[in-house]
Amino acid sequence: MVERDGAVALVHLNLPAKRNALTAALVTALTSALDGLASDRSVRAVILTGAGGAFCAGGDLGGMDASDPLAATAMLRACQGIVRRIATLPQPVVAAVEGAAFGAGFSIALACDLVVVAPSSRFCAAFGKVGLMPDLGLLWSLPQRVSLGRARELLMLCDVLGGEAAVAERIADVLAPDGQVLSTALSRAQRLAEAAPGAVAAIKRVLAAAPQSLEDVLRAEEVGQALLITTADHGAARTAFFEKRAALFEGR
Repeated sequence: MVERDGAVALVHLNLPAKRNALTAALVTALTSALDGLASDRSVRAVILTGAGGAFCAGGDLGGMDASDPLAATAMLRACQGIVRRIATLPQPVVAAVEGAAFGAGFSIALACDLVVVAPSSRFCAAFGKVGLMPDLGLLWSLPQRVSLGRARELLMLCDVLGGEAAVAERIADVLAPDGQVLSTALSRAQRLAEAAPGAVAAIKRVLAAAPQSLEDVLRAEEVGQALLITTADHGAARTAFFEKRAALFEGR
C-alpha cells in the first residue's frame, strides 16, 4: 500500500497476519510499488514501514518449497530485486521499523538510507536459526555499519538487538519513542525531500557500489559532478547562496 504526504511516499508492507513476511504476493506488490516510485519525479523521499506492529518477519517459510532448489532460487532473486530497487531508487529511503525486523526484514531495513526505530524494535539475522545463510545483501550492508568482527558475531549467533542497542551500535540511525517511529521517520523524510534530488541520487549511486578504492570514488566524482554542475538546481542554489537565503530544489 502506498500513501502520499506531500513529496514523501509511504510504502506499507501490509500482511500483518504473517508479520509482513515476504510471501510471493507481498514481494510482487512491493516490487511494483518501488518501480512506480522510481519514475515519479513528484516523489522526493520514500518511507518503508510495516503494518500491524511489525516491520518484516523475514522470508515466508511456509511458502518455501525446500524440495525444489530452482523454485527457491527464483523466489530469492525476486526478493533480491527489492534491495536492488531500494539501493538504486533516486530518492532516499527511510525505514521506519516498529516491532521485528528479522532475517530478510533485517536485510531490507539495512538496504535503506536511514533507519528509524523505537526501543521496542527488534533486529535479528535469524537465518542461522533455520539453517540458512544471510541473504538480500545483509552480508554486504551489515559490515558497512559495524565492524567485520561484530558482523560475524551477529550473523552467526543470531542475537536479538532492541532498538536502543541497534542505535548504539549504529545498525540503526534514529531512536524515537514507542508509537512515534512513523512520525519521526516522516519528519526526517520531509527534510530529505528538501535536498537536491540529483545530488542525493548521485550519493546513493556511489555508496551503493562500496567497497571501492579511492581512485574508483574519485572517478565517480568526476562523472557525477560534471552532470550536476550543469543542472538548474545547482544554478538556483548558487544564486541562493550569494543572496544568503535557502535554496529551493525542483529536481531539474
